[in-house]
Amino acid sequence: MAKRRNKSGKGEVKELVRARDQSVEAAFSNKWFLLDFYQREYVWEEQQVTRLVNDLSRKFLDQWREYHSLNDVKSYDPYFLGPYIVHSEGSKVYLVDGQQRVITLMLLLIYLQRQLTAMPSAKSKAAQFHTLIMNDRFGKKLFRVDADEYADCFDALLSGRNPHLDNAPEAIRRIWRAYLVIEAHFKEKLRSGALVLFAEWLLNRVSLVAMDAGDRTRAEEMYQSINDTGLRLSPMDLLKRFLLSDAEDPRAMEGTWTEMVTALEGVERGAAFAYLRTVLRARFPDVAQMPGPSLNDATFEWVRVHEDDIWRTREHGDRTRLVTDVLHRFHQPYGRLLTARSEFDPALPAVRYNAFNGIVEQFDLTIAALRPGDEDLLWERKAGLVANFLDLFYVTRTLYDEPVEQKDVDELVSAVMPRVRQSETPDELGRALGDHATGWPDRLDRIPELRYDTKRRFVHYVLARLTAWVEMGATNGKPDPTESFLKRREQDRDFEIEHLFTSKASEYAHKVPNEQLYKYLRSRIGGLLLLDGPENGRYGGMLLEDKLVRYRKDTRLAGMINPDFFQRSNSTLEKFLRDKGLFSMVATYDASTPLEPFIEARGRLYLEMAKHVWSLDELGLTAPAPAGPAAPVRRTRANVRFRDLVEARLLDAGVRLIGRRRGEVHYARVRPEGTIETEEGSVAASPTEAMRNVVGSARDPWSFWKVEGTDEELDVVRQRYLRRDS
Repeated sequence: MAKRRNKSGKGEVKELVRARDQSVEAAFSNKWFLLDFYQREYVWEEQQVTRLVNDLSRKFLDQWREYHSLNDVKSYDPYFLGPYIVHSEGSKVYLVDGQQRVITLMLLLIYLQRQLTAMPSAKSKAAQFHTLIMNDRFGKKLFRVDADEYADCFDALLSGRNPHLDNAPEAIRRIWRAYLVIEAHFKEKLRSGALVLFAEWLLNRVSLVAMDAGDRTRAEEMYQSINDTGLRLSPMDLLKRFLLSDAEDPRAMEGTWTEMVTALEGVERGAAFAYLRTVLRARFPDVAQMPGPSLNDATFEWVRVHEDDIWRTREHGDRTRLVTDVLHRFHQPYGRLLTARSEFDPALPAVRYNAFNGIVEQFDLTIAALRPGDEDLLWERKAGLVANFLDLFYVTRTLYDEPVEQKDVDELVSAVMPRVRQSETPDELGRALGDHATGWPDRLDRIPELRYDTKRRFVHYVLARLTAWVEMGATNGKPDPTESFLKRREQDRDFEIEHLFTSKASEYAHKVPNEQLYKYLRSRIGGLLLLDGPENGRYGGMLLEDKLVRYRKDTRLAGMINPDFFQRSNSTLEKFLRDKGLFSMVATYDASTPLEPFIEARGRLYLEMAKHVWSLDELGLTAPAPAGPAAPVRRTRANVRFRDLVEARLLDAGVRLIGRRRGEVHYARVRPEGTIETEEGSVAASPTEAMRNVVGSARDPWSFWKVEGTDEELDVVRQRYLRRDS
């Protein structure tokens, strides 16, 4: 920062702090951030990293369309990441404040660089990212966050290796966990056609504000001013003053407030303020929808502006009673929920599942359902019902390629909130949620069509739940191993997807001559297991018939493939499966077993297992009793399935379909079970998936495909089906 001479000649006058807006690309170009001695270490955990990834993804995907190009990205709305503070000493730039955000952002750049490198068409973009992450100087790798203690970890991540964590400081472990969170919560849509556009948007439409403190002294002053909450009133302090202002003895109430805040902050930094917002949304949902300041972004202003709406016939002491009767009474359950979000709680397992699946803000309905007199077992039941409800929402929407972003969860919560607030008991809550979820389990019929190459993380989750269900059935319900199947381990390989059949199509060409069809079948959920990583790694390219003996020592779901598995002391599991009506569906394998029917049979078994795992009864949600004969489902263009056309004999098996795009002609045929097989051998359940398989995108798929001979668009056939069905 430049200095100028004082007119009196008595030394130099420092200029004011300068701030400038800059893109992510500008922030990471030609600059190395060093960390000063007063900087704390990296402390972000799963919730903060998840929120950043989700916010960026949501902002981008709300604007992205499959047919957009890089040129369209320049008009996308920007996203502001926040400020960071630096000071300079010669050519060195020290990062004063903002380390958490900057390091997390660099981890995201590393993840994207690896994804782009794997795309042949994105090599130049990958190279650009590489220069933003690190550079070589005199044979030494210099990362943009230039901290010796972090360099080896950054280098391992960039190279695709696991960092060495033996005796590693906790900050290194947090960085490794943060990278795993980015990897886990990076949206499936962004991994394919949208990846390059997202990378462009991140670099050029996401911004930060750089504040230059000038020198070390000014930097230390600014750092203390920003981080010393005792010297300024935070929004939390303002809310405390406001809510306790009508207390008979405000000083006596300080202890109640402090106890609540201290307990929540001990669980997770920032939890107390998040709890306040959750309670206000849950207790005053109608007011939360009113125009004015945002409850989430300007909480104190929201409370002050809507005071008359919150307390419509306000009396002296109402504000304080909100603290004593609601906030203080529910803060312990909320703290327990926060812990269950990051650490598996046997009483609240679905809370952890939802966090694993990216639903971070999930407690509004629970807080709305709680009553001041609820004992631990009572509120646990309520919290479990809400968490199960959200888990079923996530699973059934993801199966149908429908988004489950935070805004979708918020819309669901808003729709069901009135009934939840009226529910006094767990049974009433179960009925309220069950009414809303009626019909959701029917969507599980998509389970056999799941493919690892299109929904990797989701397939992992489904297999983890099914594998755990079988394990618990074989041990009379104890213990629940789901968490061990889901969590990322630090010291060795995690539980990973195991393909039953080797990647070498030639090994099974005598069973499936078409290589593309073989790859498709191999990736279907019926051809997959979840196995412990070290065991999985030992199988290499072995044939399934050679792995059967070893599978007996893995999970019970793997062992069941062996024909003699139930002849050797697995009577408890056999009885469990018989009681569930599933034993006759277990598909075993030997060298003579046809491959495609075997995979389809295992897919059907997985479906029936899923119907138990995610049944309304199993989740504690009560479906409404039928009032009479079920009304016929009103068919619309949106809910007509391709197989409906085949079952209605409007399309016959073997009929060829033709699609034309940019001068190229693509062929497909109708299969007997109501799917579409393209000329490359891939099999799709819908015109959308089939079009994506041949051209990489799916715009107007029902018009893209036409029936050979009649030249009718599938949309015309669909309209004939609707007229016939009406």
